Amino acid sequence: MIEVPPYRPPSEANSTLIRVTRGCPWNRCAFCGMYKTEKFQIRNTEDVKKDILAASKFMHSNTVFFGDSDNLVHPDIAEISEFAVEKLNPERITSYGRLKTASSMSTKALRGIRNSGLTRLHFGLESGDDKTLEMIKKGITFREAVEGGKKAKRAGFEVSLYILSGITERWEEHALNSAMAVNAIEPDFVRLRTITVIPSTILWHRMKKGAYAPLDPVTRLKEVKLFVENIECETTLYSDHVSNYLWNRRGIFYTGISGKLPKEKEKMVDELDRAIRLAADFERKGELIDSNMLASSGRILL
Repeated sequence: MIEVPPYRPPSEANSTLIRVTRGCPWNRCAFCGMYKTEKFQIRNTEDVKKDILAASKFMHSNTVFFGDSDNLVHPDIAEISEFAVEKLNPERITSYGRLKTASSMSTKALRGIRNSGLTRLHFGLESGDDKTLEMIKKGITFREAVEGGKKAKRAGFEVSLYILSGITERWEEHALNSAMAVNAIEPDFVRLRTITVIPSTILWHRMKKGAYAPLDPVTRLKEVKLFVENIECETTLYSDHVSNYLWNRRGIFYTGISGKLPKEKEKMVDELDRAIRLAADFERKGELIDSNMLASSGRILL
């Protein structure tokens, strides 16, 4: 039986899933509950190759995704990628990675991994604001994040950055400094995720004690607007996750913004202005619902 990773980005829904590592080597982020019960392990290279060989016999996807959270730490990641190219012949191979890990590696080492066939990396930047990064225990600074992202780009990777929306009351600093980080890195993709507090995470325990609360939906939309307004590099922005949705009693009225920046910035800002007006109106009527409200009542699982 092939060992598959428990998580993958929505954009990898149709990919062949191969587990290269188990869990997360950091595993201390205050907002994340993904690998809390999983001890980090680097899988045996031959076992990973056996999974790839097995997948080649019955999986026919054009793309491959390597899990778990940071396969840049696997000493044989290039060898594994080359084997996947040989046996699966994919259009691309994608993996999660940590910006901290990339920042500690040489561009030459990263380029060697890129040339082996692993072509796209998903990084959780979350924020470009150092105080916010410290608050969520990300284990990285603005400088390190930018360094890691720029090295990955120089090595030839497609880079996808995740930004957390609604995470902090420092929303203006978070938006502006996150845009600054994006402009410095120039990623191929930026993916928005709205903080949804998961039970048993550090933020959940803080919230239970009254020491933390995510932003209200209207302020969160203003934060996203400020973030988008200050992105100047060419990139593609996605809101490809249910956490970004907003509901009223009749259903979904906002599913997030997507488009090319800066080309479609005006269109996205207009969409956000409309969403802000609607959300404020529904909030006044007591009809505004976000992912945190649904998650806390058990109506959605993230």
